[in-house]
Amino acid sequence: MHIRSLLLFCVLALVFIFQVSKNYAAENITTEDINELFSEEEYPSDMDTLEEFIQSYYLLLESNAYLKQYKFLNLDKNQFLGDKKALKPFYKKLLELRNALRQTVTIYQIGDSHIQSGYFSGTARTSLQKYFGNAGRGLVFPLRLAGTNQPDDYKISASGSFSRLNSERGLSGYALKMADGLCLEITTNNFFRGDNSFNKLSLLTSLPGMEAKVEFASNETEKTAEKIGNYYYSSVSWRTEVSKVKLTLTGEPTALYGIYLEKEQPGLLYHSCGINGAGFYNLLEQQILFEQIGLLKPDLIVISLGTNDAQGTFRSEVFTKNLNTFMHKLRYFNPETPVLFTLPPDSNKRGKHNNDLDKMDKIIIDYAQDNQCAWWNLNEVMGGNSSIQKWRKQQMSAKDLLHFTPKGYMLQGYLFYQAFIKSYKSFSEQAE
Repeated sequence: MHIRSLLLFCVLALVFIFQVSKNYAAENITTEDINELFSEEEYPSDMDTLEEFIQSYYLLLESNAYLKQYKFLNLDKNQFLGDKKALKPFYKKLLELRNALRQTVTIYQIGDSHIQSGYFSGTARTSLQKYFGNAGRGLVFPLRLAGTNQPDDYKISASGSFSRLNSERGLSGYALKMADGLCLEITTNNFFRGDNSFNKLSLLTSLPGMEAKVEFASNETEKTAEKIGNYYYSSVSWRTEVSKVKLTLTGEPTALYGIYLEKEQPGLLYHSCGINGAGFYNLLEQQILFEQIGLLKPDLIVISLGTNDAQGTFRSEVFTKNLNTFMHKLRYFNPETPVLFTLPPDSNKRGKHNNDLDKMDKIIIDYAQDNQCAWWNLNEVMGGNSSIQKWRKQQMSAKDLLHFTPKGYMLQGYLFYQAFIKSYKSFSEQAE
């Protein structure tokens, strides 16, 4: 079939879809719009952008149907801003992934207690992987062994000697010193209704690295180990996916910074790092954090900080300096990686809406506009200033009107997912 005839057929199909979906926002798509999607000079001929537009449209119908039950949300504002240029390289990689021209696309998210609990990122990860493919659970860490809270979709227990390194924060937010013979038992589950089984396990440690011995059902393994800068990266892979392994570490004492659980199949990897109490202001001196983020070679970095910066006494000039210093260090090790800021959710301070959040949001948006970053205004999407009171009435906010319940964080994760798909759909509709 001639390509123009095929496109015309698809356009007619889209018109039909739009007519039967009149409960949702109408799309003004014409034959000229479709013909102008992507030039052959910029995108390979086997990248089906029209199919991406159609499928992402269906996803938005599904997410809208779910989210419309929450009347206080501002769904019209739920989209990424500044992304048309800032995230274009990332969107292109997603398109390549969907068209089997790329094996993996990697996201790294860093945040505070809103992220450490795992409900936001877990919901977003599972939802996105259903569309872009599941390349694995990604970054995990024995946070409970470090004396803090941990996401519910995995467990890590230990036998042997270990201790928390309070002065170091690696790409997982924490670090543990491990002694020879330490045994870690790692178990994943499908808490967020996603498949967290894996057939590849990797470690990021200090030098000299320990040798990792993994016990599992199949004895067909492949091991790799290499020094990357000041760190030691080792991995073990096998054929059959499992949800539980025992990992014995032998060798000289070393620091553990991260464990990656992956599936050796095409898909999206969504790493998340949450640190209770973290802000731009208190992560500035963690040089190894910025170094190790660079080792991941992420295709997108999501920054979900700011809530703690706006607590206490807030001074705009101090926050601006902290933000610029943080981003300078991040960019040094990740010079080409697109960045997306998620602005902090609404919260209270001293018994009323925290007006310093508005000042901080403006500073972040100004930085993003000046430095080609994208942003997502969660405060606006969740209902605007003082909307946390409405979330509290729905049992989605904690009593302190600063944190959220698991249900609240999961709703935020799903809102992020919808904004993600909406923005990706816009990219697949038209080229710059």
